Amino acid sequence: MSVLNSGKFWVRIGITLAVLGILQQIWHWEVERIEVPAGEYLVRIHRWGKNLPSDQIVAPDPSYKGVMLDVLPEGRHFLNPIFWSYERHRVVDVPKGKCLVLTRKFGREIPADRIARGEVLAQHDPAQPFAGERGVVRDVLGPGSYRLNPYAYSWEEHNAVQVDAREVGVRALLIGQDSSQSANDSVQGRYVVSEGSRGIQKSTLSNGTYYINPYVESISTVEVQAHRVELSDIVFPSRDGFMMKPVVVVEYSVLPDRTPEMLVRLSDIGQLHQRDSTPAEQAENEILQKVILPHIRGYARIEGSNFFARDFITTESATQAVAALDDAAQKAAQAAKTPVEKQGNPAQAGVTSQRVANARERMQQAMFNKVKEPCRELGVDVRAVVIADMPPPEELASQIGQRELAKVELAKNASVIRQFRAQQSLDAAKALKEQARQKVGAETRLIQAKTRANQIKEVAESQLKQELDNAQVALEASKKQAEAQLTTARAEVAVIDSQNTAEVAGLQTAVQGFSSPRHFAQFHVISKLAPTLREIFAADDSDFAKIFSNYMSPQAPAANGPQENSR
Repeated sequence: MSVLNSGKFWVRIGITLAVLGILQQIWHWEVERIEVPAGEYLVRIHRWGKNLPSDQIVAPDPSYKGVMLDVLPEGRHFLNPIFWSYERHRVVDVPKGKCLVLTRKFGREIPADRIARGEVLAQHDPAQPFAGERGVVRDVLGPGSYRLNPYAYSWEEHNAVQVDAREVGVRALLIGQDSSQSANDSVQGRYVVSEGSRGIQKSTLSNGTYYINPYVESISTVEVQAHRVELSDIVFPSRDGFMMKPVVVVEYSVLPDRTPEMLVRLSDIGQLHQRDSTPAEQAENEILQKVILPHIRGYARIEGSNFFARDFITTESATQAVAALDDAAQKAAQAAKTPVEKQGNPAQAGVTSQRVANARERMQQAMFNKVKEPCRELGVDVRAVVIADMPPPEELASQIGQRELAKVELAKNASVIRQFRAQQSLDAAKALKEQARQKVGAETRLIQAKTRANQIKEVAESQLKQELDNAQVALEASKKQAEAQLTTARAEVAVIDSQNTAEVAGLQTAVQGFSSPRHFAQFHVISKLAPTLREIFAADDSDFAKIFSNYMSPQAPAANGPQENSR
């Protein structure tokens, strides 16, 4: 008791505890501490405990020694090395376009009766992992990062299946119920199975990326986009015995809903070869070799034997030239609206009919009609069959070619004639149009001239009428003025007559004072001239002046003069 009550004892105890605490922290942080970097994880292994059963490799809990199922992620962890050991592993990264198929290494064995039924996949519940079964897990792990216990699982990386927009995916289940137990008498049922049974599935997959378990199912892609292939190995005899070797262009595509059936029918390795650019690729193409080519070859022989070899020999470029000329002539005729367009041309109709319904077109149409339905029943949609080229036999090429060229030249000349006729009609229409325009102009000018003449006539008539009225007024005024002047003149005449009568009376009286009127007139003349002559000849004693001297002084009237005159 004295020792326990002593202070040194408790000091020692405290120091011991402090040292133990420090040692414990050093042990915890320096020995037990584990730093797990990013991209890694830890798998724990328990050193102590009960032994695992012989059929188990993963410890269900820490009471067993062995590998623990759960793993520790990156970060800081503390494990006592006395009880635990561990392993570092890299995180499993699954890139894009890849997936992981897991195989469980722990759990119960799959029952034999399930294996007999074809159920070979391990069943498990993620909530109760140790209640599951050993074997391949159905579900796969897509792109991402995973911490997988390598003692509990093994894994394989597989490529994802990419179905493009121009393709469909055909699913084939590798496990499941035997397809023979689900009988199907339909034609399609003989090649595909009911949903969920082992075999080719009836439903197809649209475009996308599929992460599948290759131990459970497979996906084969089948291209459904249209293909155009040129076939040059087709031979058929003509009606006259010549071997024709046409170049046939076929456009086809696979019917999406028939791809599962086609894959079973045509493929030997679970994949269709659909390339067809080269002869080697065409030889591997199952669709061409098993579906299209047999039908094309068969119907080419059947339909081609109905035609003569000469029926297939045409000059394509010349025909196109004739067609172009015909189109130009028709457009010109339509623009001119000539009777040629309305009535038509028998030669032109013959050329058009020959071009539309020639032997090549009839044969390719017949081949298309014959091939389409049988190929569609096999899942191939033949969209077009065109005879791109028909090389003639060498023995006929020259002669028939010359004849066909002559026909084409004749048709060309006929087309040129039609073109000239159309141009002539067009020129005539233009001339008639110009004539009509000039006629309209002349009629317009005539109407304008008539209008101006009528206007001038009306103005002239109005002026003349006004002048007539003015003239009539002036005439009346002139008449009145003439009457007035006549009255005035009559009055003046009366006055003049009166004056003349008075003057005559005075003259008669004056004449009566002379012996005769002659002496009266002489008197008056001399009386008028006497003053002037007196001034001129007063001092003149010439003979000339003497002539007039007797007249210078008035003579005394005779005493009996007036009486004689009066008598």
